[in-house]
Amino acid sequence: MGKRRVLAAMIATAAVVISSCGSGGASDAGMGSQMVWSTYGTGTNTYADVAAVADAITSNDGTRIRIITSDTAVGRLSPLRQGQAQIARTGDEYIFAFEGDYDFATKDWGPQDMRVVWTPIAPHGLLVRDNSDIRTFEDLRGKNFPYISANPSVNNKLTAFLAYGGLTWDDVNKVELSYSEQADAVKAGKLDVLFQQVYGSSLYELESAFPVRWLSMDDSAPDKVKAVEKIAPSTEIGEFTGAPGQQNGESAKGLIYTVPMVTYADTDPALVYETVKAIHDNHDAYRGTTATTPDWALESAQKAPKQVPFHDGLVKFLQEQNAWSPESKQRNDELVERGAALRDGWQTFVQQAGDGDLGSAWTKWKSQHLPAN
Repeated sequence: MGKRRVLAAMIATAAVVISSCGSGGASDAGMGSQMVWSTYGTGTNTYADVAAVADAITSNDGTRIRIITSDTAVGRLSPLRQGQAQIARTGDEYIFAFEGDYDFATKDWGPQDMRVVWTPIAPHGLLVRDNSDIRTFEDLRGKNFPYISANPSVNNKLTAFLAYGGLTWDDVNKVELSYSEQADAVKAGKLDVLFQQVYGSSLYELESAFPVRWLSMDDSAPDKVKAVEKIAPSTEIGEFTGAPGQQNGESAKGLIYTVPMVTYADTDPALVYETVKAIHDNHDAYRGTTATTPDWALESAQKAPKQVPFHDGLVKFLQEQNAWSPESKQRNDELVERGAALRDGWQTFVQQAGDGDLGSAWTKWKSQHLPAN
C-alpha cells in the first residue's frame, strides 16, 4: 500500500511538471513538440494513469504533454471541441456525446463525431467506512448516496449499482456534489459511500484516516446481473485486488470498463497513429507506475469497437499489429454510419423540437427512426 501511495505522489508531481512545460524540440514520435490532453481531476487513478503515460512519452520521445482536468463530462470534452486539446480520457461521456444523450442533448451540443484512440480498462467500485452497517447493496436504502453533478457517465454506473441491490434513486438520500468532493464528504460524514476507480490516490489518503472496505458484487443472480447489463451495457462485473482497504490476497467485485482516450473524427490520423504507437512503445517505461497502467498494454486493451467507432489512426496501428479483424471493421463501419445518421437526424429533430426536455424527446425520436446501437 505504501509503495502505491508514494507512486501516486510521484505521478502527481510529475504531472505538474509536465503541465508547466513549454514547447520543446520536435518529437521523434512525430506528434509535434507539444500536445494537450484532458481528463479527470488530480487525486483520481484515471489522472495518475494519464500522467504516467504522458511522463514516459515526454521523457523518451520529447513531446511535451500538458494535462488539463475537469470533474464534469462536458468539461472534459469541451477542450477537444474548442481545439484546446487533441485527446481526452473520459468516462462514458464519449458514448453520450456520440449519441447526443444526457448533458449533450442540448441545442449547443447534439451528437458529436467522436472516435476512440486507445482503450485501457479499469475497475470501479463503491467504498464505505469499515465500521459502516452497509454490508450489501440492499443496505444502501436510506443512505447518503452520491449524485455527481454534470457527470452522466458516473451517475449511470451509480444507477446500475443501485439496481444491483434492487433499488432506485428514490430509495436513497441523493447528495449532489462533484466527483472530487466525495472523499472529503465521506470524512465529514456527509456521504455514506463513494464511487471511484479503485486505486485513486485520494482513496489511499482516506484509508490512512480510517479503515475502509469495498462493497462486493458477489451475488451472480441473473436478475441482478441483467439489471446492471441493461443500465450500463459498457461494463462487466469483475474482480479487483490491491485497492485501499484490501489486505494481501483479498479481492472484491466491482464494475470493470474501458476508460478510453478519445478525440474527434477529423483529428489528423497521423497524429493519432503516432500517439497510439507512443503509448504502446513506451509501455515498459510506465507499466508499473500505478495498479492499472499494466492494462494499457495492447493485449489488455479493447480491440473491437462497441458503441463508438475507432479512429483511423488507431485502426492503422491495430492492422499493423494483426489485431484488426473483419468483424471489427464491419462494426466500425456500422458505427460510422450510425454517427452520420445521428447527426443528420439531430438537425431534423432540433427544427421540430420545442424548448422542453430535449433529452427525453431525442431518445424517443431515436427509438422511432434509428435501430438500437
